[in-house]
Amino acid sequence: MGESKPTHSEACCEYCGRPLAPCVVEFGARRIVAGFRECDCEGARGQRARAERMEAAKREARLAERRKRAGIPKRFLGATVQHQDLIDYLESFEGSAGRGLYIYGSVGRGKSYSAAALANAFVDAGYRTVFTTASAMLETRYAACDVLVLDDLGKEDAKEWSSNMMFLVINARYENMRPTIFTSNYSPQALSKRLGRKGETETAEAIASRLSETTIPIHLTGPDMRIASRM
Repeated sequence: MGESKPTHSEACCEYCGRPLAPCVVEFGARRIVAGFRECDCEGARGQRARAERMEAAKREARLAERRKRAGIPKRFLGATVQHQDLIDYLESFEGSAGRGLYIYGSVGRGKSYSAAALANAFVDAGYRTVFTTASAMLETRYAACDVLVLDDLGKEDAKEWSSNMMFLVINARYENMRPTIFTSNYSPQALSKRLGRKGETETAEAIASRLSETTIPIHLTGPDMRIASRM
């Protein structure tokens, strides 16, 4: 018996009209055509480039939607990690054993932007991530997500139930070794006094103690970025 010939229908490039080379595979005693190789003409290359751009746009849209669902504000959906300490944290995150960050500095130093940039990175990497403020966190449960990004710690109302609720969330994440990224206008040393300003000093000290153990302090300095952007 002679060698079997592959069975296929001819196909031509829709742009230049040249025949396309078949992709032949062995299937038992038969050789069949499983498809055709893409043409390398200018029209075909252009179509592939357009398809790649469309697919990239779809990926970006899917990422943006996931970022929105994580609670990241619209202003920061495109935020990217720029500070070297934050880059180092992301690169070593898999071995962080539940260690988060405590990002602090005066108004306008880029704390919220940095926090959102980190949240974007975690969302894009597939982590269940929630971005919220300390004030909003007190109205919801945020103990179970993989990564919690908590913006503006210390701005929430100084009420006893607020401190207690915050402690419950932070302590739950502490005990389960789930990392939390905080931003605040207050240094780690000043935070305990700020949180305990209505007399809840014990709870405030317990919160500050857990933050001290489980976060790496990063102090952002420099000019007010909001004022600088308007100049």
